[in-house]
Amino acid sequence: MRDRTYSTEEVVRRGREIYEREVRADVEVSHDSEFVVVDVTTGAWEVDKDDVAASDRVLTRNPGAVLYFARVGRPAAYRLGAR
Repeated sequence: MRDRTYSTEEVVRRGREIYEREVRADVEVSHDSEFVVVDVTTGAWEVDKDDVAASDRVLTRNPGAVLYFARVGRPAAYRLGAR
């Protein structure tokens, strides 16, 4: 059970910070366009072409995880609206 509630802004801030500090260098070259899912409560992360597969692996380790999604080499994990 989580004892803390995170605002959307805090999840984004913490997720970006963990991604930049601990993940980016490991995934940037060999995982372009793949999804990275970061648990902002523990810093654990997974990378996969399938965002659900990556998030399932993080949630298996920590069912109470608070997830941040990123896409390697892209400004956002998802795009909304028409091109």
